Amino acid sequence: MDPASLALLAGSAFKGIQAVVQAGGEIEHVTKKLGQWFTIASDFQDKMKEIENPPLFKKVFDGGSVEQAALDIVVSQKKFAEQEKQIRELITWAYGPETYREMMQLRKDIKARREAMIYKQRKRQQKMLDIAFIILGLGIAGGIIYSTVLFIQGARG
Repeated sequence: MDPASLALLAGSAFKGIQAVVQAGGEIEHVTKKLGQWFTIASDFQDKMKEIENPPLFKKVFDGGSVEQAALDIVVSQKKFAEQEKQIRELITWAYGPETYREMMQLRKDIKARREAMIYKQRKRQQKMLDIAFIILGLGIAGGIIYSTVLFIQGARG
């Protein structure tokens, strides 16, 4: 998913957080909405890492506008930063600063586990796809060379 789409999803989750907090909802209801937002934010951060170091297939075949991609990234980063600031203020105001600090520590723990499990698996799958792409290319090149050699030998004989 592209950065702009992730920012739109985050905006929707953020509005849900605002609505629950402003309605005086219990922290349990807020955490569900926060979970959605933080999941999207984490996916956004992973997408930023992928953009900085794109997989081989994307490097070869991506023909998108660099300027549009850069604009999407900057706007999305600004939206995420503003939303995170407002989330901190909402949670601190409604439930106290200690709740927010505990939540951020838990976020770090969950993020570390998630990166260890999900993102490494995605990277491993992408590497396997890149290797398959290289092997396929080498196989095709080898087939062309082999056919050329057979053709040359047939022309001599």
